[in-house]
Amino acid sequence: MNNIIDFYEFRRHRKIKKFLRFAVLIGVTIIFCVFTYELIASEIHHPTEYPTYSEVLRLTPNN
Repeated sequence: MNNIIDFYEFRRHRKIKKFLRFAVLIGVTIIFCVFTYELIASEIHHPTEYPTYSEVLRLTPNN
């Protein structure tokens, strides 16, 4: 009896495999999106020090 194939068991494993493949695909997609967001966000450099008012006046051209 051990050599008889249980088709229900095969179907269940196939469903579990499909679900796991789907879950891994979603996980990889989310990780990729977060990684690209971090790369884009790290490219936007905000100034750590804003120039003082006198520096701004000095840098603007005189009319």
